[in-house]
Amino acid sequence: MKNKKLIKKLSLASAIAATAVSLCACSSGANTATADYKYEMAGAGDYYYDDEPMYAEENGAYTDDYEAYDEGGVGVQSLSSPINENQASASVAKNRKLIKTVDLSIETINYDETIANLKQRIESFGGYIENEYSYNGSIYNNSSKKQNKYCNITVRVPDDSLDAFISDVSGIGNVTQKTTSTQDVTLNYVDTESKKQMYLAEQESLLDLLEHAETVEDIAYLTERLTEVRYNIESMESSLRLYDDLVDYATVNFSINEVSVLTPTVVVEKTPAEELKEGFKTSVSDVLIGTRDFFMNLIIRSPYIIRGLICLAIPVLIIFIIVKIIIASVKKKHKKDYENYKAMKEDKKEVKDSKETKDSKESNETKEIKESKESKE
Repeated sequence: MKNKKLIKKLSLASAIAATAVSLCACSSGANTATADYKYEMAGAGDYYYDDEPMYAEENGAYTDDYEAYDEGGVGVQSLSSPINENQASASVAKNRKLIKTVDLSIETINYDETIANLKQRIESFGGYIENEYSYNGSIYNNSSKKQNKYCNITVRVPDDSLDAFISDVSGIGNVTQKTTSTQDVTLNYVDTESKKQMYLAEQESLLDLLEHAETVEDIAYLTERLTEVRYNIESMESSLRLYDDLVDYATVNFSINEVSVLTPTVVVEKTPAEELKEGFKTSVSDVLIGTRDFFMNLIIRSPYIIRGLICLAIPVLIIFIIVKIIIASVKKKHKKDYENYKAMKEDKKEVKDSKETKDSKESNETKEIKESKESKE
């Protein structure tokens, strides 16, 4: 029975706190300045505070000298005079939560001097470096070509000094690109703050109930819920501190590159003759620079070239030797075959000559026998 009563009390207190905070959030999220007092409408344009008229439409002025406050708790003006739209808008704009970010791309010829100048100006404006990455142009990946130096720096500066800071640092080099962005987090901020107030109200209710709790179960439940509420309050406070930091200190991202020639920022119209002259001059300069770089790289890379030639010559020499051996073997075999062929040819010739001699001898003998026979007859 006591647990049910306790739960009912806790639910009622939480509902009341949530309703009150929601009403506060709705009224604070409006875009016009409102009085920080309870009032109600009673008729055509007549406003009352504690049953006393605050503003009468017929005279066009506030009757009592109450002070109006905007959503941030800052006094707008005395209620003895009406609030116009410009004043209300200015008050709301003043209390907006804006996160500003600026991206700058800068070219420079004197890299080290530019970086030192930038850091000095950051310090003079009360800012600080949040992140920094720099490359000093050293040789890497077995490449002999020297790379240009560059760096990426993230800077935080006070929001009220942002414009002056950007104007000042724009002179340290050649600004080639600039991007500005603004994020309005007013609604998120107000919503987070409203949630925090809701949890604070619930915390007060829980503490009050905890003082009157009698059973161990009630104390355990209230303690557990109180721990969750306090955790949520700390989370809301952490988010609000983060918003405040981002709003109070603007972010400026620098991308600084070292170059040999600065990029022209202003395009000047030129005559055809001037364009021809400048184009030819640029082409000649590029050719000379390219030729110089080629021979410098050739000399610098000569050890690698020699090593490559040696590595290439070894397999070529091996292949050459193998080919020579094959050719010599083929020639030797061909010579042997030729000698055999020549000997065989000579043997055939001898046999032929012998046969011809034999045939001739037989022919002569036959001729002599025939002649002898004829002479006998």
